[in-house]
Amino acid sequence: MLANLTTYLRHSALFIACSALTSLALAQQNAEGKWYQVEVAVFTQPENAQLAASQETFRKDITLSYGEHTQQLQSVEEASLSKHSANLAGQLDSVASQEADNNANTDVALAGEEPLSPEMINEILQTQAFVKLPVELRNLNETVGALERRNRQRILFHEAWRQPLVDPEQAAAIILAGGNHFENEQELAGTIKFGVSRYIHVHTNIWFSEFANNVGQEQQEWPMVPTPPSGNESQIADAQINLNAGLDKSKQDLWHQYDVIDTTYQNILDKSFIVTNLATLIQTRRMRSGEVHYIDHPKIGILITVIPYDGAPANN
Repeated sequence: MLANLTTYLRHSALFIACSALTSLALAQQNAEGKWYQVEVAVFTQPENAQLAASQETFRKDITLSYGEHTQQLQSVEEASLSKHSANLAGQLDSVASQEADNNANTDVALAGEEPLSPEMINEILQTQAFVKLPVELRNLNETVGALERRNRQRILFHEAWRQPLVDPEQAAAIILAGGNHFENEQELAGTIKFGVSRYIHVHTNIWFSEFANNVGQEQQEWPMVPTPPSGNESQIADAQINLNAGLDKSKQDLWHQYDVIDTTYQNILDKSFIVTNLATLIQTRRMRSGEVHYIDHPKIGILITVIPYDGAPANN
């Protein structure tokens, strides 16, 4: 009896130790971030679905926000210029002369104009995250093309890129934008996050707006559509004030908020277009890698694939 109990305790201790090591390995892998190729396509629903959606009432008492830890997708050229500028900044840290600064600015300008070789493009795509992949490297081209041809659905956004996936709480919010332009605004805007814990977690914070010419008609009390983050978080954007739900007292003193509201109303009057309808898609889903995941909504649909990528330096 005692021998059996001792054997049981030994096996239990071994199991707990192995489980702890496995959990530690998973935690370390999540912290480092295994790389994946991500692809997202956002499209409008067919006309019959749009007609049904027009009968729905979407909430107006909301505040739209891009949130924190936002990340812009870059073209290959933009990524090359950013990398070149960072390298020059590091090289010139110890150089204080104006001549060196002028030379650096000239080099950066020339780097943006110089065509990239296929080898340079391939290196950027393999080593830098959040860079838009060429069309031929996408996996959803045929599916998205069929949506356009058969159902006459408009493709608002379709991009693929590579990135490390970390814990969902630490994940970057990737900025999406697409559809028709209305001055500085577009029909589709918001962010999408990809993180990994036990499963891949996808969080959408997207809004789809419909606009009309501003001819002095009633504003219909839709929330302000925010502009994408500029990187200066100390500035207070007019869009962060929810005119329908009251003042956001956590941001600034009361007098400053009234000034912001006055500015907001003036901005509304000065706009050439106003929002006539707005739908949000704010959801968190779990998915497995290698699958095509579909998120449905009365106004828009989203197709997502997340595939492990072994070409990144972090995985070698």
